[in-house]
Parts: sequence; C-alpha cells; structure tokens
Amino acid sequence: MDLELLKTIFLELVEKYGLLGIFIIGFVEPIFLPFPAEIFMIVGISMGLDWVHVLLAGSGGSILGSIVTYYLSTTYGEKLALKLFKEEDFRKGERFFKKHGIMGFIIVSFTPLPFEVMCWVCGAFEMPFEKYITAVFLSRLIKHGIFIMPFALWGSTDIWELLNHIPDI
Repeated sequence: MDLELLKTIFLELVEKYGLLGIFIIGFVEPIFLPFPAEIFMIVGISMGLDWVHVLLAGSGGSILGSIVTYYLSTTYGEKLALKLFKEEDFRKGERFFKKHGIMGFIIVSFTPLPFEVMCWVCGAFEMPFEKYITAVFLSRLIKHGIFIMPFALWGSTDIWELLNHIPDI
C-alpha cells in the first residue's frame, strides 16, 4: 500500500469536501486506515472548520465505520482480518483483547496498537455488540477530543503557524 498516495488522497478529501471528507476518513479508519484520522481532523480545523463539527464528523464516521468492521469481522472473522493485516499485529491485538477486554479496547486508543486491528479482533472474538459500540463511542470521543482540543482552545490558525515554523529534524 502506497502510504504517500493514500495520505495525498485523504488530504484532498478534506480540502475539497471539508466535513464530508473528514467523515469519510473517520469511516474508513476502523476498517483499514493505516494512520489516525485525527491528523486529517487537525488539517480541517486549520483550514477554518469549526472544531465541534470536525469532532462530530470524524467521530461519527469512525463509529459508523466501526459498526461495518464489527459486521465484517463477525461474519468473515479472523480469515479476512489476516488478509488485511500482518498476522503479528492481529495476534498482538488478540492477546491484548483477551487480557484487558472492554477497558483495554478503550485504552488502546492511546497506545501504538492500531485501532483498526482492535476493531477486527473484537468482532472476530465476538465481543458483545453493546459493549463494543460503547467502547468505540467512548474511545473515539476521548481520543479525538484530546487531539483537537488544543486547536479549539488556542485557535487553529495560531497553532498551524507554530507548526509550520518548527524546523525539520
């Protein structure tokens, strides 16, 4: 998968379609997106989109995408997941899920373990849907909120200016 091409496509989605683009990115994040949707949510805010609408669009898309992922993973299970992800990543997610359950799923939002892998694991190992969707809802609102809140509090253009002046390392 060409990550640069994917990144370019998603940046164009946000630039051309604004909140709809952010919703679409949020939607595909739990299915297969190899990087977090918050990156594109921040881009949207820096372009002047209202942070509340960005939070709702990104989180709403992610929640709906998580429902699709749950359906796919409960229907096609581990077999399809292993075609989409490295087996090592899937097994890490499986161990994490079995050890920590629903609280682990909420916590995974703040770890390097990919969110989309955990969504597939939860469905493949039949986490009850009510618990799954509650965990998705809480984890998305908390994580997305934490990432975009500085832009809302400080002002998107001020932060964007600051980020543009950080020298490359």
